[in-house]
Amino acid sequence: MLGIALQYAVTLEELQAANLGVDPQFLSVGTGLIIPLEGEILQVVPTATPVETTWHPPICYRTGDDGAWCFLLVENNGSTTLENLSAWIGLYDPAGMVFASQIAVGPLNIIRPGQSMPLVVFFPPPIPAEFTVSGELLTALDLPLEDTRYLDWPIYIEYVEINNGVGISATLAGMIELPEDRTAPGQVWVVAVAYDQDGNVVGMRKWDSEGEQSFEMSVYSLGGAIERVEVLVEIRP
Repeated sequence: MLGIALQYAVTLEELQAANLGVDPQFLSVGTGLIIPLEGEILQVVPTATPVETTWHPPICYRTGDDGAWCFLLVENNGSTTLENLSAWIGLYDPAGMVFASQIAVGPLNIIRPGQSMPLVVFFPPPIPAEFTVSGELLTALDLPLEDTRYLDWPIYIEYVEINNGVGISATLAGMIELPEDRTAPGQVWVVAVAYDQDGNVVGMRKWDSEGEQSFEMSVYSLGGAIERVEVLVEIRP
C-alpha cells in the first residue's frame, strides 16, 4: 500500500483511512482501492499486476551498526526482458507486528530472460535483535520488443577470483565487447551478485562508468562464504 500511496502522491495514512477494510501489508492482485485526492474520493483503482515471474522470499543481513540489508531475488524465467522491478519488504517483531517496511528496487532497470537480479533495500539502525522478514513483488513490466533504450551487447569476463580462502570477497574484471560498427556506449552499469552454496544472495556491487568498456571491482559477503558470482550488465546508447 505504501508503494501505491507514493504513486498517487497521497500519504499512507490517507490511503488507509479511505480503505479501512483492507490490510495494508497483504494486498492481493486485483484488490480495489479508493484513492483520496484533495480531500475527495476520486476513483477506485486495482492494485498493479506484475508480469508473472519467479521471486524468492527476502533474506536480510545485519550490519555492525544494527542496520540491515535485505535482498529479494527475482528470476526472469520468461522470454522477454523485464523492467521497472520493485518489491515491498517488511520487518516483523516477535509478536508478528510490522515495525519497518520499505520499497526495494533493483540495481539495474532491466533483467533479461534467464537472468536473476536481487531487489535491495537498507533498513537503518536500530533494528531489534530478533525479527522476521516478508516481502512481495510489486511491479515487473514487459519491455516492448521495439524499445531501443538498452543495448544488447556481449560482455567478456576476464576472471572471477574468490578471495581469502573462505569466500569473504571476490574480485572480477571484464569488458563490454563493442560491435565493429558502433561507437562507445553512453552509459554502462555492471552488477556483480555474490551467492552462497545454497543459492542465497550474500552480496552485491555495482560499477558504473560513462563511456568506458573495461571494468574491475570487488564484491563482499554480508553473510556466508561466496560460492559463485554472477554478472549483470545494462548498456545505454
